[in-house]
This record gives sequence, C-alpha cells and structure tokens, in this order.
Amino acid sequence: MDKRREPRLAHGLKFIAHIHECLDDPGLEGESIECHAIDVSTHGIQLHTDKALVPNTLLNIVISIGDPPTQYKLRGEIRWTKIIDNNCHMGVVFSEEKGTDLDAWGAHIDRLSEV
Repeated sequence: MDKRREPRLAHGLKFIAHIHECLDDPGLEGESIECHAIDVSTHGIQLHTDKALVPNTLLNIVISIGDPPTQYKLRGEIRWTKIIDNNCHMGVVFSEEKGTDLDAWGAHIDRLSEV
C-alpha cells in the first residue's frame, strides 16, 4: 500500500547528495554520492544509488534543474531503503530547515505538476 501524502512526479534527475549525519556508520559522514531520482514531490524524493545507506541518515542534497540551471539546496532524512538489482532505493523526506530552498523547490514542483 502506498503511504504517500502528496502526488509524485516521475523524474530522471541526476544529482549529488552529501551525507551529513549517519549514526549507524559515522565514517560515511562527509561522503558524496551520485543519485538518480525515481520520482519527486514537494516534500520528498524517491531515489536510487549504488551506495547502500540506512534509514535515519541525514543528507544534504543539491539539485540543479533547467537551462540556465536553478540550484536547490535541500536537507532530507532517509525514511526507508530497499535493495533492487544491486542499487539502494530510498525514500527521503525533506526537512524544513533554515538555509534550505524547500519553499522554492515546492514552487518548482507545483509549476511542473500544472503542465
């Protein structure tokens, strides 16, 4: 059963996530990983990467979209993970923190959903 609270848009974004905090493996903190979005919403993203991460890991995410590119700086927490075909699929919920671009990101997603 799908527990999503808001509509998701399929998206093939590629972006970099920086591991901010990983209580399960502190040695990963500061590491950068390439990610691929499966779908996006105003408050979250489903992605996959070849690096296995665990729930409760905090990520700093920078997404550049458009031409010329607009950059969105987001912070998110991994809520679930699943390994599929040697890739780690994750659900990330964005947090509303000072210094992030969550409002601008939400406005961008709203514009995309109107198309």
